[in-house]
Amino acid sequence: MKVLLTGGTGFLGSRVQRYLRQGYEVGTLPSALLRGELTAARMERLAEAVAAEKADVLFHAAAISDTGYAQQHPEESYRANVCLPQTLAGIAAKLRCKFVFCSSDQVYGGCAGKGPFAEDMPLKPVNVYGRHKLEAEALVAEAAPGAVSLRLTWMYDLPACRLPSHRDLLLQMLLAAVRREPLPLSATDYRGVTYVGQVLENLPMAFALPGGVYNFGSGSDQNIFQIAVAWRGELGLDGLEIQPVDGNLRSLCMDMGKTKAVGIAFDETIFGIRRCISDYGLDKL
Repeated sequence: MKVLLTGGTGFLGSRVQRYLRQGYEVGTLPSALLRGELTAARMERLAEAVAAEKADVLFHAAAISDTGYAQQHPEESYRANVCLPQTLAGIAAKLRCKFVFCSSDQVYGGCAGKGPFAEDMPLKPVNVYGRHKLEAEALVAEAAPGAVSLRLTWMYDLPACRLPSHRDLLLQMLLAAVRREPLPLSATDYRGVTYVGQVLENLPMAFALPGGVYNFGSGSDQNIFQIAVAWRGELGLDGLEIQPVDGNLRSLCMDMGKTKAVGIAFDETIFGIRRCISDYGLDKL
């Protein structure tokens, strides 16, 4: 099987590329083809590039995923997060190539209560990024009825040599511990946080899913402050001071029942850190 990947230089895409090469043929679309206005000529070049790869699966991880940037640049976000996946889904459908799209738990922003929220929950996202991801899901499904949209949580990994990092929860904790600084974290922001290694392990099963939208990551019923306190003990960072910060209640906690029903399982957020520690051999130290 051949997988064609977009976003291969990002946090998730770079890890997907390295992981899938263990058992798949992997191709990547040049990032230059994915940027800017989707003119007719550029769409034609995209179609030619995808067709030339002769892939079985097109995995679309490229996005403007910085929610603050998307909020400040809505037109750019719309092109990258709505128009591009819609275009790629249509190309994939014509080539009979499975299209798998990376959506986000941000679509649940604005839901009342702490959740967890299932895929069929009525949604009205409060930020630009969430609204664009939700619109993209609908347009992708229209362009390619067999397409799979994966609603991903906030992900983390240990900083890895020559792989991109982002300011995830684990990195924030490690930096605060090294600098001996207190770490303020929200006590009113509830969400799942997922070890990226488990996302990678479950991707092959995701490629075989029937078309539709799937919550894809670790479940949680705790806020970010509670998660970090639990992780502190697992990581042996007893000297790290974590400060609770109050604010408006927000929950992005997802119900993982649909993915569990098809055999895809993730550790709960507070336990997933153990897999990360084990994968890097830190439990042997």
